[in-house]
Amino acid sequence: MKRILRTITWLCLLLAMLSGCMVAGGHDPEQVSNVGYTAFIHVNLIPMTAEVVIADQTVLIDGKKIVAIGPSSEVSIPENATVIDGEGAYLMPGLADMHMHTNQDWDSGVWPVSPLALYLANGVTTIRDFGPTGRDLTYALRWREQIEAGTRIGPTIYASGKILFVSPLGDPQGLVRENHELGFDFLKLYSYLSPEDFHEALITAKELGMYSAGHIPFAVGLEGVLAEDMNEIAHVEELLFEFIEFDKGKKLDIDEWWAYLKGSALEQFEISAGFEGSGFEHQHAGTMARIIEQLHSAGAPLCTTMVVDDVVQQKLFELDAFLARPEIGYIPTAYLDLLRQGEEKHQLQCKGIEDLCAFKYDIDRWVLTELHQAGVPLLLGTDSAILAVVPGFSIHDELRILVENGFTPYEAIKTGTVNASVVVEKMVGEGDFGTIEAGKRADLLLVNGNPLEDIGAIRDLKGVMAAGRWYSRELLDQLIATD
Repeated sequence: MKRILRTITWLCLLLAMLSGCMVAGGHDPEQVSNVGYTAFIHVNLIPMTAEVVIADQTVLIDGKKIVAIGPSSEVSIPENATVIDGEGAYLMPGLADMHMHTNQDWDSGVWPVSPLALYLANGVTTIRDFGPTGRDLTYALRWREQIEAGTRIGPTIYASGKILFVSPLGDPQGLVRENHELGFDFLKLYSYLSPEDFHEALITAKELGMYSAGHIPFAVGLEGVLAEDMNEIAHVEELLFEFIEFDKGKKLDIDEWWAYLKGSALEQFEISAGFEGSGFEHQHAGTMARIIEQLHSAGAPLCTTMVVDDVVQQKLFELDAFLARPEIGYIPTAYLDLLRQGEEKHQLQCKGIEDLCAFKYDIDRWVLTELHQAGVPLLLGTDSAILAVVPGFSIHDELRILVENGFTPYEAIKTGTVNASVVVEKMVGEGDFGTIEAGKRADLLLVNGNPLEDIGAIRDLKGVMAAGRWYSRELLDQLIATD
C-alpha cells in the first residue's frame, strides 16, 4: 500500500510541475512548484555569506531564483505568491554531496526507494556524480535534463562520464574527448593509470578546458598529480599513500597493487601499538607539512568522504548495530545479504587485517584535521549509493564527523555550500548556489533548530526547496516511504 501511495504522490508532484500551477488551488505550501512566486516569511536566515543568523527575514523566490531578501516588515509579497511561514525556524542553503555515484538500476526497482528522493529528503539539493554505472552512462545527463524540466524529481546533477580506470588505456586522448563531446561536466581519473596515460589525459583535458578530478594513481603520486594540474583530489584518504614508502615504478595489476601496498603498510606502520601509541603524527609530521605545502601551491581541493571509513568500522566491528540503523532499510537486499554473510567488499578487503583498517581511519582523521587547520579547501562528499553509504542520510554523518574532528558547524556546512559552489563555478562556469543571495538558485532548507549551534539540527527538516520546487516534510516522508 505504501508503495502505491508513494507512486501516486510522485505522479501528482510531476503533474503539478508539468502543469505549471499548484495543486489544490495554487496557494498550498505542501505542494511543489517552481512557477510563480514563493515567499518564506519570518525566518531566521543563515545566508552562509558569513557566520550570522539574521532574525525575522523574508526570502522571495521567482521560479528557480531568489529575487529579494529583507526584513519581513519591508519585503513586498506578490498577491499570487505561495507563502511559507517559517517563524521560529531557520532557513539555510541546500547541501551539496560533491562525491557520490548514480546507477542506472535506480529506475529498475532494485532500490526500495529512489536514491534521488533520499537525497532531497535529507536536504541534499545538489549532487556530483563521480562515476555513473550502467550500459549507457549518458542516463545521468538525461536525468539531469528531466529534473531541470520538472519531469523527474531530484536534486541538481553534475556528472563525470567514463572513468579513466586502468592502464593501458589505448587512446587516453580519445577517451577524454569522448567524455567532453557527450557533455559530461568533468573527467574522473583512477588509481591504476600509468604516468604516460595520466599525462596524455590531463594534457587533453586542459586543451578542452575540462575540469579533472580523481584518485592519485599509485604510479604517479601526489607530486606528479599536482605537476600535471589535476584540479581536484577525490578523497582525503588518497593522501594515505604518501605516508607509505613504495616503488612507484612497479608494473602491477590491480590485485597486485593492493597486495603490495597492504604489505608495505603492515611492515612500516606500528599497528599493534595503535595510532597514538605508534607516534605516527610525530614520525610523519614532515610528510604532512610537505603535503599541505603542495596542496596550497596547487590550490587543489579534496572531497572529505570520511563517512566511508566510519561505515567500514561499523561493518567490521559493530555489524548488528549497523544493520539495525533505520536507513539501512533503503539499501538493496542483495547487498545486505552479502553483508550478513561476511562477503561484502570491505569485509573481504579487511579480512585478517582489521587492525590495519582501523589504523587507517585514525590516519585519515588526523590528515583531515591537519588539512582543515591549514586552510586547505575541502568539499563535502560521502561516496554515497555504494557500499552501504546510504544516499542522503550519509550527508548528516559526514557533517557530524567533520564537527567531531575540529570543524565548527559553520565550517562544516561551508564545505557543502560555499566551497561546493566555488568548485562548480570552476567546473562548469556557473556556481549559482551555496549562499542565500538575490540571483542565486533557490536551493533552501527550512529547519527547526539552529544548525550553527548543533549540526544535527539539519536532520530536523520542515521542508526542502530544490531549484524553486518546495517539498514539505509531509511530501518528503511520502516520497521515501517503504513497504
